[in-house]
Amino acid sequence: MDDIRNAAELLSQNTREEAGSLHWRYRCEGLTRICEATAWSAEPGLAYQRMIDAVADVLHCAQAHLHLITVGGDRFVKLAYHASEQQQAFHESVLLATTGRTQWMMRTHNPIVMDYEHPNCEDEIPPEAFESGLKSAVSIPLLAGDELLGMCSIVYETSVEWSEDGLAYLLQIGRVLGVAIQRMQITKKAGELQVLDERKRLSSEIHDNISQLVGSLSLSVAAILASYEAGDEDAVRADLERLEALSSKVMHMLRDEMLSLRIPLEHTDGFITGVEDCLAHFEANWGIPVDFHMKASNKPLIISLQTSLQLTRILNECLSNTLRHAEATRIVVTVEKSTRFLTMTVEDNGRGFDPSAVPSERLGLKIMHERAAVVDGKLTIISGLNGTTVCIDIPLDRLDGMRG
Repeated sequence: MDDIRNAAELLSQNTREEAGSLHWRYRCEGLTRICEATAWSAEPGLAYQRMIDAVADVLHCAQAHLHLITVGGDRFVKLAYHASEQQQAFHESVLLATTGRTQWMMRTHNPIVMDYEHPNCEDEIPPEAFESGLKSAVSIPLLAGDELLGMCSIVYETSVEWSEDGLAYLLQIGRVLGVAIQRMQITKKAGELQVLDERKRLSSEIHDNISQLVGSLSLSVAAILASYEAGDEDAVRADLERLEALSSKVMHMLRDEMLSLRIPLEHTDGFITGVEDCLAHFEANWGIPVDFHMKASNKPLIISLQTSLQLTRILNECLSNTLRHAEATRIVVTVEKSTRFLTMTVEDNGRGFDPSAVPSERLGLKIMHERAAVVDGKLTIISGLNGTTVCIDIPLDRLDGMRG
């Protein structure tokens, strides 16, 4: 008899252990599926929807709503929701932070458990919930460290009782979503700052490059007026011819500036192709021969869009400076990949200059150094009687844009 009792107890213990093992396996699988759903996306709206769909699937709820808190912390804005065909999502698009027990959740970072049939005296149950046959809900805080980013609300057609262990699991889900959302927000903000920084650089380049030529046009017009008032027809004709040539140069420069903006975006799959197109356009437009040399292994050269953008902008600035100041008859561009660096060198045989003597209001050289620094590169300029050499060295671990 004792043997039978012992066997029964052992069987019962094994059954409980197997049930516990399955229970934790289910939860781990659920967290894994939610983590996979937080994969980064260039479209945040698609990522938010993917997250909330995964939560609804893992927690088997009728509805799920994702609200993010505003900067001021006084409202929650709904960005995504999941609802079955039989149920209609009812949560408001905007919830005030004073709604129900929301302030308590914001203060304690604990989930709000709601029983629609026996609600807490502070809860505000939407009338549509009763009409849709919904009976319970939980609002889960979305946390990244100690920062509250929003809440995820899950709604059920049955009254669900949550144990302390179950609520801890919901908080784990909230932290997974919170960290993912924070990462997306930081990435978006960084992208916006890069756009603003790029606009600043472009405006500086336009001021430095184009404004000089436009100023020359103004001086040419003034000279024509002076010649006209003096009655010197020959001088007027000569001045008009110079103005025509200068106007043509300005138009070419403007086209080159616009081309330099387009090349990196049109050739995201090939930095070298973009450089070759840029040099071919320059040579065809201005008649200055350009030699291009690529020194690298047979392995494909993988360069991020950011690195390609900065290198191409520097190359265009070098070509522009050579055209406007150097009076060069030949340019040599070399791209070389060593064991540690990718190096781009631009050499011309024109009239050199003293880099240290360039006036501070001239922004071209300063912007070139800034562009190199964006990708942790170093820019060196050597100039003398035999011409000018500009060298940019970029560490290989920055080429793919995965660091920093």
